[in-house]
Amino acid sequence: MTRTQSVTNRGSIPLCEPWFPPSCADALRQQVLSGFVGPGRTTQAFGDALARFVGSDKVVLTTSGTVALSVAAKAVGLKPGDEILVPAYGVISTINSFASIGLTPRLVDIDRNSGCVSVERLAASFSSRTKAVCFVNFSGYTGENLEEAARLCAERRITLIEDAACAFGHRYHGQAAGTFGSIGTYSFSVPKVLTTGQGGAIVTNDPEVYQRAAAYIDQGDLEWRKTNLNRAIGTNLRFTDLQASLGLCQLGDIETRLQRRRITFAALQAKLGESLYSVPGDEAPLHNIVFTSQADKLVSSLNEQGIAAVRQYRTISHHPAYAELAENGFPNADYWTNCAVYLPFGIGLTLEHADRIAKAVYRAGLPLNSPGD
Repeated sequence: MTRTQSVTNRGSIPLCEPWFPPSCADALRQQVLSGFVGPGRTTQAFGDALARFVGSDKVVLTTSGTVALSVAAKAVGLKPGDEILVPAYGVISTINSFASIGLTPRLVDIDRNSGCVSVERLAASFSSRTKAVCFVNFSGYTGENLEEAARLCAERRITLIEDAACAFGHRYHGQAAGTFGSIGTYSFSVPKVLTTGQGGAIVTNDPEVYQRAAAYIDQGDLEWRKTNLNRAIGTNLRFTDLQASLGLCQLGDIETRLQRRRITFAALQAKLGESLYSVPGDEAPLHNIVFTSQADKLVSSLNEQGIAAVRQYRTISHHPAYAELAENGFPNADYWTNCAVYLPFGIGLTLEHADRIAKAVYRAGLPLNSPGD
């Protein structure tokens, strides 16, 4: 969400505002002047740079994080009807990416503290039908729970797809988010630390999986332009040099971007304490989240004070499209649905904004909880 979409009065703080230094505009201008705006050398250079940054052998760039998950599922050999376990809370795009290609998703409750899928519940949810698991690094959360999920999947020879859409730049014991599973994905949509407007990436160390993913997004055959023959079915989901020029510029400045997020998060944490959601490691979570039993009142109070707070996500089975997945209920997902309030969080956030947000939260006069309360 940009400023023009979210700010209704002067001085308000938008939910998510990107940050583009002049170098980004310069990079885009130079790319336009080069005449190469479709998929080309700059796209390849961005993919190579991403691979080096996260320590992966191969990267496939595509049109969005949602599409990246769909392509990843196809590349690892999942077929319509295959069961995939997904978190019961979070952004709708994760489950949509699998259901839209005919997979059969089944929900697993989250861990109340992390917002990630509960490893304990995951272990109890495997069945003879389970072919894959999608672990979402919720808001960047990359820690011991991910390692445990990877171990559980490896023991059962079940594919682990790591959705690291919100975790670019995060590491655990030196290993980059997105590289713990059989295959991983990133998103470059507007709220992310690195954004190309829309866009996504698939990372893998398996050359055959890479070839299938790369071919699928380019009409099914990487050689079809040379041979005028297609040996498989695919589609066109390719990245562009315009996007890549913007991505390369930000990747070259990624430490500055991550540091901006660290600074504003630390300022908020100093004032809001343990009521502010946090993640393991050195990086800040993508989102600024607090918890209260009076979420609607807090959102209303903050909005009245010019702070664009929202109740962002919900238990997946609350969506009519997935109501049949409710099973026996998901109490931890329901807690997040009812109590989580998302405060402004973009890279464009400033220390002045952080101070105003914290004061506005306290001015609302409502009790705050930590996720474990």
